[in-house]
Amino acid sequence: MKFPVKLLLFTLCYPWNISAQQIEFSFPVLPEKKIHIYYSGGNRRDSLLATSDKQGTGKVRLPEGYMGFVRIYIPGSGSVECIAGEPLLRIEGSGAFIGKEYVSFPGSRENSFLYSMFKEKELNLNRDAWIQFGMELYDPQSTVYKLLEKENKANKKQMLSLDGRIKESGLYASGLLDIMDYINGMATAIEVRDTLSSGQMKAYFHRQMDWKTLYTSGRLWQLVNIYYARLFEKETLYAEDIMPLFGQLQEPMRSAFLETAYETCEKLGWDTAKDLIVSYIYEHKIALDAQNSNLKRILSFEKTGRGKPAPPIKGLADGNSGGITLVLFYESGCDHCVVQLEELKKHYALLHNSGVRVVSVSADIDERVYKYHSHSFPWNDKICDYKGFSGENFINYAIFGTPTILVIGNGIITGRYSNLSETGLYQDQ
Repeated sequence: MKFPVKLLLFTLCYPWNISAQQIEFSFPVLPEKKIHIYYSGGNRRDSLLATSDKQGTGKVRLPEGYMGFVRIYIPGSGSVECIAGEPLLRIEGSGAFIGKEYVSFPGSRENSFLYSMFKEKELNLNRDAWIQFGMELYDPQSTVYKLLEKENKANKKQMLSLDGRIKESGLYASGLLDIMDYINGMATAIEVRDTLSSGQMKAYFHRQMDWKTLYTSGRLWQLVNIYYARLFEKETLYAEDIMPLFGQLQEPMRSAFLETAYETCEKLGWDTAKDLIVSYIYEHKIALDAQNSNLKRILSFEKTGRGKPAPPIKGLADGNSGGITLVLFYESGCDHCVVQLEELKKHYALLHNSGVRVVSVSADIDERVYKYHSHSFPWNDKICDYKGFSGENFINYAIFGTPTILVIGNGIITGRYSNLSETGLYQDQ
Protein backbone atom coordinates (compact mmCIF):
# COMPACT_ATOMS: atom_id res chain seq x y z
CA MET A 1 0.00 0.00 0.00
CA LYS A 2 1.31 3.43 -0.92
CA PHE A 3 1.05 6.18 1.67
CA PRO A 4 1.40 9.96 1.34
CA VAL A 5 5.04 11.04 1.53
CA LYS A 6 4.72 14.78 1.95
CA LEU A 7 5.84 14.53 5.60
CA LEU A 8 8.78 12.22 4.98
CA LEU A 9 11.24 14.86 6.19
CA PHE A 10 9.65 14.42 9.61
CA THR A 11 11.36 11.05 9.81
CA LEU A 12 14.42 11.92 7.82
CA CYS A 13 15.57 14.20 10.62
CA TYR A 14 16.29 11.12 12.74
CA PRO A 15 19.87 9.81 12.71
CA TRP A 16 18.95 6.36 11.35
CA ASN A 17 21.49 3.54 10.75
CA ILE A 18 21.53 -0.26 11.34
CA SER A 19 23.33 -3.06 13.44
CA ALA A 20 24.24 -6.76 13.78
CA GLN A 21 24.39 -9.68 16.23
CA GLN A 22 28.12 -9.07 16.60
CA ILE A 23 29.31 -5.49 16.51
CA GLU A 24 32.94 -4.51 16.06
CA PHE A 25 34.07 -0.95 16.75
CA SER A 26 37.05 0.96 15.44
CA PHE A 27 37.41 4.49 16.84
CA PRO A 28 41.19 5.18 16.83
CA VAL A 29 40.93 8.56 18.57
CA LEU A 30 38.56 7.24 21.24
CA PRO A 31 40.67 4.72 23.18
CA GLU A 32 39.55 3.13 26.45
CA LYS A 33 36.02 4.53 26.24
CA LYS A 34 32.83 3.08 27.67
CA ILE A 35 30.52 2.24 24.77
CA HIS A 36 26.82 1.81 25.57
CA ILE A 37 24.65 -0.27 23.23
CA TYR A 38 20.87 0.05 23.52
CA TYR A 39 18.43 -2.26 21.72
CA SER A 40 14.65 -2.33 21.79
CA GLY A 41 11.65 -4.63 21.95
CA GLY A 42 8.33 -2.79 21.89
CA ASN A 43 8.70 0.23 24.15
CA ARG A 44 11.32 -1.49 26.30
CA ARG A 45 15.02 -0.82 26.00
CA ASP A 46 17.84 -3.10 27.12
CA SER A 47 21.52 -2.26 27.18
CA LEU A 48 24.98 -3.74 26.84
CA LEU A 49 28.31 -2.20 27.75
CA ALA A 50 31.66 -2.53 25.97
CA THR A 51 35.02 -0.81 26.44
CA SER A 52 37.36 0.13 23.63
CA ASP A 53 41.01 -0.88 24.01
CA LYS A 54 44.08 1.35 23.68
CA GLN A 55 43.68 1.28 19.87
CA GLY A 56 40.04 2.34 20.13
CA THR A 57 38.72 -1.06 19.04
CA GLY A 58 36.20 -3.34 20.70
CA LYS A 59 33.34 -5.72 20.09
CA VAL A 60 30.08 -6.88 21.64
CA ARG A 61 27.42 -9.49 20.87
CA LEU A 62 23.72 -8.79 20.85
CA PRO A 63 21.21 -11.50 21.87
CA GLU A 64 21.09 -14.28 19.28
CA GLY A 65 18.51 -13.69 16.57
CA TYR A 66 18.00 -10.00 17.28
CA MET A 67 16.97 -8.00 14.23
CA GLY A 68 16.32 -4.29 14.69
CA PHE A 69 17.67 -0.95 15.78
CA VAL A 70 20.51 -0.36 18.18
CA ARG A 71 21.84 2.92 19.49
CA ILE A 72 25.57 3.25 20.04
CA TYR A 73 26.43 5.89 22.63
CA ILE A 74 29.81 7.12 23.89
CA PRO A 75 29.50 9.71 26.69
CA GLY A 76 30.95 13.00 25.51
CA SER A 77 31.31 11.80 21.90
CA GLY A 78 27.72 11.47 20.68
CA SER A 79 25.66 8.56 19.41
CA VAL A 80 24.49 6.85 16.25
CA GLU A 81 21.63 4.43 15.54
CA CYS A 82 21.91 1.33 13.42
CA ILE A 83 20.05 -2.09 12.32
CA ALA A 84 20.90 -5.51 13.79
CA GLY A 85 20.55 -8.70 11.83
CA GLU A 86 23.62 -9.21 9.68
CA PRO A 87 26.16 -11.71 11.07
CA LEU A 88 28.67 -8.92 11.62
CA LEU A 89 28.47 -5.15 11.76
CA ARG A 90 31.60 -3.03 11.60
CA ILE A 91 31.39 0.55 12.74
CA GLU A 92 34.32 2.79 11.90
CA GLY A 93 34.98 6.41 12.77
CA SER A 94 38.14 8.50 12.51
CA GLY A 95 37.07 11.51 14.58
CA ALA A 96 36.38 12.32 18.21
CA PHE A 97 32.63 12.44 17.57
CA ILE A 98 30.30 9.68 16.40
CA GLY A 99 27.13 10.35 14.47
CA LYS A 100 25.47 9.56 11.16
CA GLU A 101 27.84 11.85 9.25
CA TYR A 102 31.01 10.72 11.05
CA VAL A 103 30.92 6.93 10.95
CA SER A 104 30.75 4.25 8.26
CA PHE A 105 29.46 0.69 8.18
CA PRO A 106 31.73 -1.16 5.73
CA GLY A 107 30.17 -4.30 4.25
CA SER A 108 26.72 -3.64 5.71
CA ARG A 109 24.10 -4.19 3.04
CA GLU A 110 21.32 -3.07 5.37
CA ASN A 111 22.95 0.27 6.12
CA SER A 112 23.98 0.96 2.55
CA PHE A 113 20.47 0.21 1.32
CA LEU A 114 18.76 2.32 3.98
CA TYR A 115 20.92 5.39 3.36
CA SER A 116 20.66 5.17 -0.42
CA MET A 117 16.87 4.84 -0.24
CA PHE A 118 16.69 7.78 2.15
CA LYS A 119 18.66 9.90 -0.26
CA GLU A 120 16.43 9.00 -3.21
CA LYS A 121 13.25 9.54 -1.21
CA GLU A 122 14.46 12.93 -0.06
CA LEU A 123 15.25 13.97 -3.64
CA ASN A 124 11.82 12.80 -4.82
CA LEU A 125 10.14 14.59 -1.94
CA ASN A 126 11.90 17.87 -2.64
CA ARG A 127 11.16 17.59 -6.35
CA ASP A 128 7.50 16.87 -5.65
CA ALA A 129 7.24 19.87 -3.30
CA TRP A 130 8.61 22.24 -5.97
CA ILE A 131 6.38 20.78 -8.67
CA GLN A 132 3.25 21.14 -6.52
CA PHE A 133 4.23 24.71 -5.63
CA GLY A 134 4.68 25.58 -9.32
CA MET A 135 1.37 24.02 -10.33
CA GLU A 136 -0.40 26.22 -7.79
CA LEU A 137 1.19 29.34 -9.31
CA TYR A 138 0.37 28.79 -12.98
CA ASP A 139 -2.88 28.60 -14.89
CA PRO A 140 -3.79 24.99 -15.87
CA GLN A 141 -4.00 26.14 -19.52
CA SER A 142 -0.50 27.61 -19.57
CA THR A 143 2.50 25.98 -21.23
CA VAL A 144 4.48 26.01 -17.96
CA TYR A 145 1.67 24.20 -16.14
CA LYS A 146 1.56 21.49 -18.82
CA LEU A 147 5.33 21.00 -18.47
CA LEU A 148 5.01 20.78 -14.70
CA GLU A 149 2.15 18.32 -15.08
CA LYS A 150 4.35 16.12 -17.26
CA GLU A 151 7.20 16.37 -14.73
CA ASN A 152 4.76 15.51 -11.95
CA LYS A 153 3.73 12.27 -13.69
CA ALA A 154 7.38 11.34 -14.24
CA ASN A 155 8.23 11.98 -10.59
CA LYS A 156 5.24 9.95 -9.37
CA LYS A 157 6.35 7.10 -11.63
CA GLN A 158 9.85 7.32 -10.18
CA MET A 159 8.42 7.22 -6.65
CA LEU A 160 6.44 4.07 -7.47
CA SER A 161 9.55 2.48 -8.98
CA LEU A 162 11.52 3.32 -5.84
CA ASP A 163 8.83 1.79 -3.64
CA GLY A 164 8.95 -1.35 -5.78
CA ARG A 165 12.72 -1.65 -5.37
CA ILE A 166 12.41 -1.22 -1.63
CA LYS A 167 9.77 -3.93 -1.36
CA GLU A 168 11.66 -6.37 -3.55
CA SER A 169 14.86 -6.08 -1.48
CA GLY A 170 13.55 -8.33 1.29
CA LEU A 171 15.71 -6.48 3.81
CA TYR A 172 14.79 -5.38 7.31
CA ALA A 173 15.31 -1.82 6.08
CA SER A 174 12.49 -2.36 3.58
CA GLY A 175 9.94 -3.00 6.34
CA LEU A 176 11.34 -0.10 8.29
CA LEU A 177 10.92 2.32 5.40
CA ASP A 178 7.36 1.10 4.89
CA ILE A 179 6.56 1.76 8.56
CA MET A 180 7.99 5.27 8.27
CA ASP A 181 5.79 5.96 5.25
CA TYR A 182 2.86 4.62 7.28
CA ILE A 183 3.62 7.09 10.10
CA ASN A 184 3.60 9.89 7.54
CA GLY A 185 0.26 8.66 6.23
CA MET A 186 -1.24 8.71 9.71
CA ALA A 187 0.18 12.17 10.39
CA THR A 188 -1.47 13.45 7.21
CA ALA A 189 -4.80 11.79 8.03
CA ILE A 190 -4.77 13.30 11.53
CA GLU A 191 -3.78 16.74 10.28
CA VAL A 192 -6.50 17.04 7.62
CA ARG A 193 -9.08 14.82 9.35
CA ASP A 194 -9.41 12.72 6.20
CA THR A 195 -11.92 9.92 6.87
CA LEU A 196 -10.88 7.93 3.79
CA SER A 197 -7.17 8.07 4.66
CA SER A 198 -7.93 7.17 8.29
CA GLY A 199 -9.83 4.12 7.08
CA GLN A 200 -6.86 3.07 4.96
CA MET A 201 -4.49 3.50 7.90
CA LYS A 202 -6.73 1.36 10.12
CA ALA A 203 -7.01 -1.37 7.49
CA TYR A 204 -3.24 -1.48 7.04
CA PHE A 205 -2.69 -1.68 10.82
CA HIS A 206 -4.83 -4.83 11.02
CA ARG A 207 -3.98 -6.56 7.76
CA GLN A 208 -0.53 -5.55 6.58
CA MET A 209 1.52 -4.27 9.50
CA ASP A 210 4.91 -6.01 9.83
CA TRP A 211 4.77 -6.46 13.60
CA LYS A 212 8.14 -8.19 13.90
CA THR A 213 9.89 -5.26 12.25
CA LEU A 214 7.83 -2.75 14.21
CA TYR A 215 8.66 -4.53 17.49
CA THR A 216 12.38 -3.83 17.17
CA SER A 217 12.10 -0.46 15.42
CA GLY A 218 12.97 1.63 18.48
CA ARG A 219 11.08 4.91 18.70
CA LEU A 220 8.92 4.05 15.67
CA TRP A 221 7.04 1.53 17.84
CA GLN A 222 5.76 4.29 20.11
CA LEU A 223 5.08 6.70 17.24
CA VAL A 224 2.94 4.16 15.39
CA ASN A 225 0.92 3.34 18.49
CA ILE A 226 0.27 6.92 19.64
CA TYR A 227 -0.56 8.09 16.10
CA TYR A 228 -2.88 5.15 15.57
CA ALA A 229 -4.84 5.98 18.73
CA ARG A 230 -5.20 9.57 17.52
CA LEU A 231 -7.03 8.35 14.41
CA PHE A 232 -10.02 7.73 16.70
CA GLU A 233 -12.27 10.50 17.97
CA LYS A 234 -13.77 8.31 20.72
CA GLU A 235 -11.80 6.19 23.15
CA THR A 236 -14.40 3.42 23.11
CA LEU A 237 -13.97 3.06 19.35
CA TYR A 238 -10.21 2.74 19.77
CA ALA A 239 -10.57 0.05 22.45
CA GLU A 240 -13.06 -1.92 20.36
CA ASP A 241 -10.83 -1.63 17.29
CA ILE A 242 -7.68 -3.04 18.85
CA MET A 243 -9.24 -5.78 21.00
CA PRO A 244 -9.15 -8.49 18.27
CA LEU A 245 -5.41 -7.96 17.83
CA PHE A 246 -4.68 -9.35 21.30
CA GLY A 247 -5.89 -12.75 20.11
CA GLN A 248 -4.13 -12.52 16.74
CA LEU A 249 -0.64 -11.29 17.59
CA GLN A 250 2.11 -13.67 18.63
CA GLU A 251 4.43 -13.18 21.59
CA PRO A 252 6.36 -11.07 22.36
CA MET A 253 4.45 -8.58 20.18
CA ARG A 254 1.11 -9.27 21.90
CA SER A 255 2.30 -8.42 25.42
CA ALA A 256 4.26 -5.42 24.17
CA PHE A 257 1.21 -4.13 22.28
CA LEU A 258 -1.05 -4.44 25.34
CA GLU A 259 1.50 -2.62 27.49
CA THR A 260 1.88 0.18 24.93
CA ALA A 261 -1.83 0.49 24.20
CA TYR A 262 -2.56 0.80 27.91
CA GLU A 263 0.15 3.44 28.39
CA THR A 264 -1.11 5.30 25.31
CA CYS A 265 -4.58 5.45 26.87
CA GLU A 266 -3.02 6.78 30.06
CA LYS A 267 -1.28 9.58 28.15
CA LEU A 268 -4.54 10.51 26.42
CA GLY A 269 -6.60 10.30 29.62
CA TRP A 270 -8.73 7.47 28.23
CA ASP A 271 -9.71 5.67 31.43
CA THR A 272 -12.76 3.99 29.88
CA ALA A 273 -10.62 2.53 27.09
CA LYS A 274 -8.15 1.16 29.67
CA ASP A 275 -10.95 -0.60 31.53
CA LEU A 276 -12.40 -2.04 28.32
CA ILE A 277 -9.03 -3.37 27.17
CA VAL A 278 -8.15 -5.02 30.48
CA SER A 279 -11.67 -6.48 30.84
CA TYR A 280 -11.36 -7.97 27.35
CA ILE A 281 -8.05 -9.62 28.27
CA TYR A 282 -9.62 -11.21 31.36
CA GLU A 283 -12.85 -12.21 29.62
CA HIS A 284 -11.07 -13.96 26.75
CA LYS A 285 -8.33 -15.46 28.97
CA ILE A 286 -5.61 -14.22 26.64
CA ALA A 287 -2.17 -15.58 27.54
CA LEU A 288 0.51 -12.94 28.14
CA ASP A 289 4.14 -12.74 29.21
CA ALA A 290 4.07 -13.91 32.82
CA GLN A 291 7.48 -12.34 33.53
CA ASN A 292 6.49 -8.82 32.47
CA SER A 293 6.11 -6.79 35.69
CA ASN A 294 4.45 -3.90 33.85
CA LEU A 295 1.77 -6.23 32.51
CA LYS A 296 1.23 -7.67 35.98
CA ARG A 297 0.67 -4.12 37.21
CA ILE A 298 -1.72 -3.34 34.34
CA LEU A 299 -3.76 -6.48 34.92
CA SER A 300 -3.77 -5.84 38.66
CA PHE A 301 -5.47 -2.50 38.03
CA GLU A 302 -8.67 -4.30 37.08
CA LYS A 303 -8.53 -6.20 40.36
CA THR A 304 -7.86 -3.19 42.55
CA GLY A 305 -10.69 -0.87 41.64
CA ARG A 306 -13.30 0.49 44.02
CA GLY A 307 -15.33 -2.33 45.59
CA LYS A 308 -12.72 -5.05 44.90
CA PRO A 309 -11.08 -7.17 47.64
CA ALA A 310 -7.74 -5.70 48.69
CA PRO A 311 -4.73 -7.93 47.96
CA PRO A 312 -2.66 -8.90 51.01
CA ILE A 313 0.04 -6.36 51.81
CA LYS A 314 3.36 -8.15 52.02
CA GLY A 315 5.09 -7.07 55.19
CA LEU A 316 1.96 -6.77 57.36
CA ALA A 317 2.07 -9.75 59.67
CA ASP A 318 -1.53 -9.41 60.85
CA GLY A 319 -3.03 -8.56 57.45
CA ASN A 320 -5.36 -5.67 56.61
CA SER A 321 -8.82 -7.21 56.75
CA GLY A 322 -10.35 -5.34 59.69
CA GLY A 323 -11.43 -1.71 60.12
CA ILE A 324 -10.22 1.14 57.93
CA THR A 325 -6.69 1.15 56.55
CA LEU A 326 -5.04 4.02 54.69
CA VAL A 327 -2.15 2.86 52.51
CA LEU A 328 0.26 5.45 51.11
CA PHE A 329 2.62 4.36 48.31
CA TYR A 330 5.49 6.83 48.05
CA GLU A 331 9.12 7.37 47.05
CA SER A 332 11.63 9.44 49.03
CA GLY A 333 12.63 12.58 47.13
CA CYS A 334 9.34 12.80 45.21
CA ASP A 335 8.16 16.38 45.85
CA HIS A 336 4.44 15.58 45.94
CA CYS A 337 5.17 12.52 48.09
CA VAL A 338 6.93 14.75 50.61
CA VAL A 339 3.90 17.05 50.74
CA GLN A 340 1.52 14.13 51.34
CA LEU A 341 3.79 12.55 53.96
CA GLU A 342 3.96 15.82 55.89
CA GLU A 343 0.17 16.10 55.62
CA LEU A 344 -0.18 12.56 56.91
CA LYS A 345 2.15 13.20 59.86
CA LYS A 346 0.19 16.34 60.68
CA HIS A 347 -3.13 14.46 60.84
CA TYR A 348 -1.88 11.09 62.07
CA ALA A 349 -3.03 11.51 65.68
CA LEU A 350 -6.55 12.36 64.49
CA LEU A 351 -6.64 9.39 62.12
CA HIS A 352 -5.24 7.03 64.74
CA ASN A 353 -7.78 8.15 67.36
CA SER A 354 -10.52 7.60 64.78
CA GLY A 355 -9.44 3.99 64.33
CA VAL A 356 -7.74 4.44 60.97
CA ARG A 357 -4.66 2.29 60.49
CA VAL A 358 -1.88 3.96 58.48
CA VAL A 359 0.50 1.93 56.32
CA SER A 360 3.30 3.44 54.21
CA VAL A 361 4.89 1.45 51.37
CA SER A 362 8.12 2.84 49.92
CA ALA A 363 9.55 2.48 46.41
CA ASP A 364 13.06 3.25 47.69
CA ILE A 365 15.82 0.90 46.58
CA ASP A 366 18.52 2.30 48.88
CA GLU A 367 18.14 1.17 52.50
CA ARG A 368 19.96 4.21 53.87
CA VAL A 369 17.66 6.61 52.00
CA TYR A 370 14.57 4.74 53.15
CA LYS A 371 15.58 4.66 56.83
CA TYR A 372 16.68 8.29 56.82
CA HIS A 373 13.27 9.49 55.63
CA SER A 374 10.99 6.98 57.34
CA HIS A 375 12.42 7.15 60.88
CA SER A 376 10.27 10.22 61.65
CA PHE A 377 6.98 8.61 60.62
CA PRO A 378 4.81 8.25 63.77
CA TRP A 379 2.93 5.16 62.54
CA ASN A 380 4.26 1.63 63.07
CA ASP A 381 3.49 0.02 59.71
CA LYS A 382 6.36 1.13 57.45
CA ILE A 383 7.21 -1.22 54.57
CA CYS A 384 10.00 -1.31 51.98
CA ASP A 385 11.38 -4.31 50.08
CA TYR A 386 14.00 -2.24 48.18
CA LYS A 387 12.68 -3.44 44.81
CA GLY A 388 11.21 -0.11 43.74
CA PHE A 389 8.16 -0.27 41.47
CA SER A 390 8.93 -3.95 40.79
CA GLY A 391 8.08 -4.82 44.40
CA GLU A 392 5.20 -7.22 45.01
CA ASN A 393 2.96 -4.64 46.72
CA PHE A 394 3.46 -2.08 43.93
CA ILE A 395 2.57 -4.68 41.31
CA ASN A 396 -0.37 -6.22 43.19
CA TYR A 397 -1.91 -2.80 43.78
CA ALA A 398 -1.16 -1.59 40.21
CA ILE A 399 0.86 1.42 41.36
CA PHE A 400 2.07 3.37 38.31
CA GLY A 401 3.15 6.55 40.09
CA THR A 402 3.68 8.04 43.51
CA PRO A 403 2.10 9.18 45.66
CA THR A 404 -0.88 6.84 45.39
CA ILE A 405 -3.24 6.50 48.35
CA LEU A 406 -5.71 3.67 48.85
CA VAL A 407 -8.41 3.43 51.49
CA ILE A 408 -9.45 -0.09 52.51
CA GLY A 409 -12.52 -0.79 54.63
CA ASN A 410 -12.90 -4.29 56.09
CA GLY A 411 -10.74 -5.77 53.34
CA ILE A 412 -12.50 -3.96 50.46
CA ILE A 413 -10.93 -1.13 48.46
CA THR A 414 -13.14 1.94 48.84
CA GLY A 415 -11.03 4.48 46.95
CA ARG A 416 -7.77 5.37 45.17
CA TYR A 417 -6.42 8.93 45.46
CA SER A 418 -3.39 11.12 44.84
CA ASN A 419 -4.12 13.56 47.71
CA LEU A 420 -4.98 12.79 51.32
CA SER A 421 -7.60 15.54 51.38
CA GLU A 422 -9.62 13.59 48.80
CA THR A 423 -10.06 10.56 51.10
CA GLY A 424 -12.59 12.30 53.35
CA LEU A 425 -11.05 10.71 56.43
CA TYR A 426 -10.42 14.06 58.12
CA GLN A 427 -11.28 17.72 57.78
CA ASP A 428 -8.79 20.58 57.97
CA GLN A 429 -9.48 22.89 60.86
